[in-house]
Amino acid sequence: MEEKKKMGNAKLLVIAIVLILVVIIGTTYAWLNITKKSGIVNKITAGNLELTLDDTTSEGIKLTKEVPRSYRQGMTTKEYTFTLTNTSSTSSYTLSLKDLTTYTNDNNEEVTIADEDRLADSKIRYILLKDGEEATASKSKILTDRVIDSGTIEKGKTITYSLRIWIDSKAGDNNTEEEVMGKVFNAQLSLEATQTVTPTKTAVCKRSTTLHTEVCNVQSTPYKACGGDGYSSGTEITYGNLGTKGVLTTGDAFDCDVNGDGVYDSETERFYYVSDMTNGVTTDANTAVLMYYSNVSSGVPDSSSYYLFSSTNNSATGPDLSIKQLPTISQWKNVSLTNSVRNITTENNTIVKSDFDYSGYAARLLTYQEVYEGCFNSPIPLTSEKGLSDKCKFMFENTNYSTNSIKIYGTWLENSYSDTSSYGWSTSGYNRSLQTPDVQFSMNYGVRPVIEVDKTDIEY
Repeated sequence: MEEKKKMGNAKLLVIAIVLILVVIIGTTYAWLNITKKSGIVNKITAGNLELTLDDTTSEGIKLTKEVPRSYRQGMTTKEYTFTLTNTSSTSSYTLSLKDLTTYTNDNNEEVTIADEDRLADSKIRYILLKDGEEATASKSKILTDRVIDSGTIEKGKTITYSLRIWIDSKAGDNNTEEEVMGKVFNAQLSLEATQTVTPTKTAVCKRSTTLHTEVCNVQSTPYKACGGDGYSSGTEITYGNLGTKGVLTTGDAFDCDVNGDGVYDSETERFYYVSDMTNGVTTDANTAVLMYYSNVSSGVPDSSSYYLFSSTNNSATGPDLSIKQLPTISQWKNVSLTNSVRNITTENNTIVKSDFDYSGYAARLLTYQEVYEGCFNSPIPLTSEKGLSDKCKFMFENTNYSTNSIKIYGTWLENSYSDTSSYGWSTSGYNRSLQTPDVQFSMNYGVRPVIEVDKTDIEY
């Protein structure tokens, strides 16, 4: 008789977990109620964080008429699943069971829970699994801490949870049954989250709104240059293009705040997109290579000075003389190279020097492979007249392409020539092609820097 009485009292036990959300963003609290979406899920949203409860538990999690269970028995109770999805920036979060002071009984009456009627947390056992974790006894826990999970969730990630909750069988042993009989545990599933607010990033490069021009002043042979490209004397040459929003195309003009002063100077900070960064074997589709509008001396625009490629008659040692004219990291402090130590290769991708060092410089020389990717005028060989596409005329701004009084033909590339190491690679405005001049004696080529810019730093 006494045993039946005990079991009858046990049926009065109610464990109800309802879903509610508390989101903390800075010092702002947002309380949101459940809103059913299309009869499939209950969805709670605050900011860009989203907590969903699947349709099998659309009325919330509610256990009634419970009795103490062992772990094995507890794992046969109903499984409740829900997901946490982050559609914004990386966020830290804490998932917990918060105490409720009332519950709705079988007569649909709201009942306030007296202190003496509360079931102690220590009598509750639960198991919370994440993303398909295997259920083991070691993962089940007594509710000694209301926090049941915490961590960091990255943008675009979803965490899938599985929750089972029951009264621990040990709570019903010997003299402890009276502590369980007729008691009520009522809680809410609560999420506290802090979104990491990433400061708005200022673009390094922005699309140009105007284009640079020069007047073709090539009078006669042997200067082909702009005259050979169909421009008559006195006509205007336009360099680059304004491009299409959201698309990067070779020749797109950009103004890049390379010196970090917050100004995008369309005259002195003009660059042109060549291609994605490539060494001929692999391509970094996230990094754009942009070429400066002018050759330089000591990092300053200069259309009259030329420099030798190498201090030795061996291009395989790298452009140790020409790089000395590149802008330094103090001159162009807002850009940097992905790796200051680079491989010097031939046009065939053979590595001839694996440790050429650009340390101290914010830019480098263009490579044969990047020219090929952006400017190859198929099927014309790169070394033949007009072997470089018409869209790559920007490479010859401020050279003798437009004016035969300028003695600079083009600019050195980074590469060694495979047929003989005494020759390297360069651009040539004379016939819009690539050439292989002698690296120690050729005096008609300058230094034109290129920068490497992550595409997320380009406003295009």
